[in-house]
This record gives sequence, C-alpha cells and structure tokens, in this order.
Amino acid sequence: MQNKTGNHKGLWIGLAIVAVMIIGVMVLHHTSKNSQAASGVQTINVGSGNDGQPFAYLDKNGQPAGMDIAVIQAIDKKLPQYKFKLTLSDFPTMITNLKSGKTSLAFYQIEKNPERQQDFKFGSVGYTIWDTLLATKKSTGVLNTFADAKGKKLYVTNSTNQATLTDAYLKKNPNAFGVTRGTYTVEQIAQGLNSDQFNVYPAPKYSIDLLNRQFKTNLVYGKAVNHSSAYPMFNKKADPKLMKAVNQAMAELKKDGTLKQLSQKWLKGDYVPKD
Repeated sequence: MQNKTGNHKGLWIGLAIVAVMIIGVMVLHHTSKNSQAASGVQTINVGSGNDGQPFAYLDKNGQPAGMDIAVIQAIDKKLPQYKFKLTLSDFPTMITNLKSGKTSLAFYQIEKNPERQQDFKFGSVGYTIWDTLLATKKSTGVLNTFADAKGKKLYVTNSTNQATLTDAYLKKNPNAFGVTRGTYTVEQIAQGLNSDQFNVYPAPKYSIDLLNRQFKTNLVYGKAVNHSSAYPMFNKKADPKLMKAVNQAMAELKKDGTLKQLSQKWLKGDYVPKD
C-alpha cells in the first residue's frame, strides 16, 4: 500500500527543486545582462566581403583576412566601448544587409556616388585611393577622358563605381564605345586586354599596378576621369556616437601611419589618400 503523505512530500520537494532551478536560470540571465550593461560594451554588426582578395576574404583556414578586415580590426581595438561582429558576404548582399539594418557599418572598398549617398551615410576619412584611370596597352594610346575612348571597347566590373561612371557617360553619349560587363578575375582582365576582347579598362591605380606586376601587361594611363576614395559606409539611421567614434579612430590610424602600413602589407604599396 502506497504512503500518500510520502508521495505528497516527494512532489513538493520536486516542485521546489524545479522552482530553484528556474530562479537560478533567471538570476544568471539577469546577472549576465547586468554585467553587459555595466561593461558598457555595445556589439556592432559590421559588413564586409568574403571573396575579394586582397581586401576582404576568407583565408585557407576559413578566417577573415585582407585590407578591409585589418582596418575593421584596428578600429575595434581603438574603441573599447564597442565590440565589432563581422558579417561577411558578396558585395550586393553586404549592401542589402546594411540598408535593412542587419549591419550598422560596412567596409569593402566602398566609393561614394549619388545613389549610395541617398541611401547611406559615409565616414569622413578615406582609406584607399580609387581615382578612376583609363588603362590601355601602349599600342592603344594614352586616354585622358571618356571622350578619348570613342570607338573603343571597355571592360567594367558589375556594381562598381567604374560601371556607374561608364553608364553615366553613355547616357549622355549613346554608342560612344562598346562595353563588356562582368565579374572577371584579374587574370581574365589581363587575358581580355591581351586578346583585344576589350582595350580600355577603367580602374584605380592599385588595380592597374596589380595587372602590370602579376601579368606584365605594361598598361599605361593618363589623367584621372574621376577622383574618389574608399570610405566606411553606415546605415542611414546609424548612431551618431558610433559614426563619430569610427571617424576619430580612422583619423588616428591615418595620422599614426597604421593605414599606410596596412596598405603596404595587403596592397603592396601606399594607396592611402593624402588629404
């Protein structure tokens, strides 16, 4: 015969244990939240690339690497009030994430243009020069303007500022020149130039130097058709305190030579804007 009193006692003990466990979990959760609040550290989701060497990519061990990643990490070290959490993707997805608020800040060699300035806010300190030059083989001749490219064939990479500039010129001057569009690798661009698939490549000095260094293309160029730099880009509703802190950190990194050192390490040259 079962002892009802004993059963009731066991039940109450069991319930008491469960209650203590629940209270313990709640206390730990509350303590953790209080600890985070007390530390004053705010997590900031930062977007960048996952396949854009040497700017932002995953190395052979699956770890984030590249110029932009190094800049993000250098800023993070200067701002103890923030903890940067990386969200890596291709360029279009990075833009979508920033616009939707999934990330608050992005670094991926982003240039200013009117369309982006409508949707986002930019930092005040540029970290890579992206003046657009019209690179050609010597046999094609030196070009100083898009008008000089009349009748020629250009290659532009999709979603870049160079593509935007090219399209803006063609809008005012239809059929001025032919355009090949794509997401070619550096090797494919070199092959295209060498085979005359196209004979003009609007690009920054860094990209031209890379082609000449790696593939002996011996490209030449004239005056810049556009002056530009890469900047941090913020969600339009980004916290002004975050923007001010990042701008200040960037200014310090430029002044103390860190940006130059990172450029020389990752880009094999000093491509930091002088102003």
